[in-house]
Amino acid sequence: MEDVTLKPPAPKIDWKYQLQQYGAALAVTIPLFMVLSVYLFYRRGYYDLYIANKIFAGVAAILLGIVLLLGPLSRLFSFPDRYVRYRKELGIVAFFLALIHGIVSLFFLSSKFPLSGFLGTLNWPFIFGLTATIVLVAIFFISNDRAMAAIGKEKWWQLQYWGVRLAFILILLHVFIMKWGGWVKWYKVGGSSDLLHPEWPGAGLLVGWFMTFVVLVRFAEFVSPKFGRVAWYASVIVLPVMYITTFWWGRQFIR
Repeated sequence: MEDVTLKPPAPKIDWKYQLQQYGAALAVTIPLFMVLSVYLFYRRGYYDLYIANKIFAGVAAILLGIVLLLGPLSRLFSFPDRYVRYRKELGIVAFFLALIHGIVSLFFLSSKFPLSGFLGTLNWPFIFGLTATIVLVAIFFISNDRAMAAIGKEKWWQLQYWGVRLAFILILLHVFIMKWGGWVKWYKVGGSSDLLHPEWPGAGLLVGWFMTFVVLVRFAEFVSPKFGRVAWYASVIVLPVMYITTFWWGRQFIR
């Protein structure tokens, strides 16, 4: 008689739990999106898909930064412990925002981002952004219990662990290579004359400072927990000071 191995039934989805988890992730995402939207609206004097697309990218970077901060902060302090369980959902929301950013850039803002400009030359920001999106897609498709069972818990955790970090570094390179010249120019002469408030820094610059903060904290924590704790305390002071100084610096560009 043929031996038939019965497969274990698929685990049931706890929809209430999923709603709570993604509700918490959206409770972080939506205010971030609204704050950046209002900021850019008043900085530029208008709001369109191009601006919204910038915010998709900015919020995705912030969410991934939060995901990377929760782990070391929970090892250094007790207060982040309650939030660690939302890392997966925050990462998935960040993935969708990054994916939307890529789709809108390539297919709905062709006048701003012509495809020929990406394919005709070696465009490093495009390469890094595309690679980051691919990494996030791969992480998304294995972010479930079935994938963990098939891959093995230890290997699955390693893929998640290094995948998120690789994606964040790629996004960091994508942003810094593309925006660095504009950021330096803003500190020298302010924003362009067509802005309603050229003395205000761009949202990308503010997000860039946050991403730098994330990298410094992660690196310090990698060196030693004690060094990580010192870096966290220092950064919590330095980052707001940097923001305040940046806005103060921009006052000289008021026209």
